[in-house]
Amino acid sequence: MAKAKESGNPFFIELYILQLRDGVMRIAATDENVLFNNEEYTAVPFQRGEITTSMDNLTDSCEVSLGDCTYEALRYVMEGFDFRGCNAIIFRIQYPDSLKDPTIFQPVFAGYIDEPSYTNGEFTCKVKSRLPEIECPNRDFRLACNSEFGDEECGMSLAEETMTVQSVSSNNVTLDKSHADNYWKDGVITVGGESRIVVQSSGNTVTLNVNFVQDITGHSATLRRGCNKTVDMCRAYNNMKHFSGFPAIPFENSYH
Repeated sequence: MAKAKESGNPFFIELYILQLRDGVMRIAATDENVLFNNEEYTAVPFQRGEITTSMDNLTDSCEVSLGDCTYEALRYVMEGFDFRGCNAIIFRIQYPDSLKDPTIFQPVFAGYIDEPSYTNGEFTCKVKSRLPEIECPNRDFRLACNSEFGDEECGMSLAEETMTVQSVSSNNVTLDKSHADNYWKDGVITVGGESRIVVQSSGNTVTLNVNFVQDITGHSATLRRGCNKTVDMCRAYNNMKHFSGFPAIPFENSYH
């Protein structure tokens, strides 16, 4: 990328938006971070293969690979991010013109992540098109709430805030602002494209499910409240009128 910038000629780079279950991750197929449309894309030197079509013309897919990575580091990252089944959007921008005008971009592919594998230092996965899959809205008969926290059915505010990370000790992050105990519990903290789930919070400290890969001290962190979809949490939020689960489900009994 440095050589391409030195040439003075515009060139194309690909950006990826991964819609994970615990937040959104933005990465760039480059060797340095990219700030596009006021969003930072973390540099991850991926290589994308050609978009292929199945023999029945129903499923399009493309393969994405990352070389020179260790299994231990990859397993550590996978413990913090659950990639499989999550949506991925790939688009191309023209550097440096698109940084000034974010309307200059070209969609490349969109789908969901599947088939992750690791062989001889190379991590690969496929991005598969969701078409022609059709999702039919329905309500599951289950204890947990069916709504997504903060959506129209839930009605709760995500209460998103941006704060500065003062210090980090293992999976405990100290911020520059305090809140009531467990105010951020089951929420999400995002720093530089990485997201983690908050398992508990106390004052200005939040405890994460897995600590960050990068050093986040001094960086801006965006926190968003969450919900574990239980009756107790919905009562704590005083939002039971919008609870869409079932407080009790009878056990199945068999008589002979």
